[in-house]
Amino acid sequence: MITSPFSLQTKNIVITGASSGIGRSVAIECSRAGATVFLLARNQERLEETFSQLSPGNHRMAVSDLKDLANLESTAAALLPGGSQVFGMVHAAGAIFTAPFSMTRPKHFESLYAVNVIAGFELARILSQKKYVDLQTGGSYVFISSISALHGQQGAVAYASSKGALLAGVRSMALELTVKKIRVNAVSPGIVKTPMADTLFDSLPGEAAEQLLKQHPLGFGDPQDVAFSCIYLMSEAGRWITGQNLVTDGGYSI
Repeated sequence: MITSPFSLQTKNIVITGASSGIGRSVAIECSRAGATVFLLARNQERLEETFSQLSPGNHRMAVSDLKDLANLESTAAALLPGGSQVFGMVHAAGAIFTAPFSMTRPKHFESLYAVNVIAGFELARILSQKKYVDLQTGGSYVFISSISALHGQQGAVAYASSKGALLAGVRSMALELTVKKIRVNAVSPGIVKTPMADTLFDSLPGEAAEQLLKQHPLGFGDPQDVAFSCIYLMSEAGRWITGQNLVTDGGYSI
């Protein structure tokens, strides 16, 4: 018997970018909350490492480059056993590019949008098809955005705009998918201690990195902090929330 409104028992959840960082933490914490998780990522070795840390269950994984949009539907079909219905999806896969606007070219926008936006929206479209949706229980999709979508940051025009596009799409998608009882939300983290954040810090002078830390009153976050926000939005505790952006930033935006 399920007693906690935060439980994910009986729920099938697809997680992209599950090989590291936020995606890995989402996968692990969702499995601990009782979910059966279906993992997607590009790196097989790191994905297997995530898989080994899951709580026991009938979990599955598939190695796939999400930018290969033509094969995304067949990848989903292979990942999900025949007749499997999906309750949740967390699009945690992402790419980052940091450079002055003067050095940012169309190819940088195209690369970031392909992973951060288009792949996630296409997967949501696929999973919202009738064969994957239980019209009685509906579902819940969560897209990982960023506080940079809401607050300007030098050197992040391409990245910030891709994350802002997620927020705009979430609102419209939420309206359309209410007919299938699917809720759609976003989580916007501040700086979280992940390999992607390390890439950002490597590109910054020391004083800039120190300033970023000072701008987070509660310090930088852990991937687990974002995972718990995702669980909340997919659980019964978040059943009356859709089309929203849950800012999880350690006080950065105060």
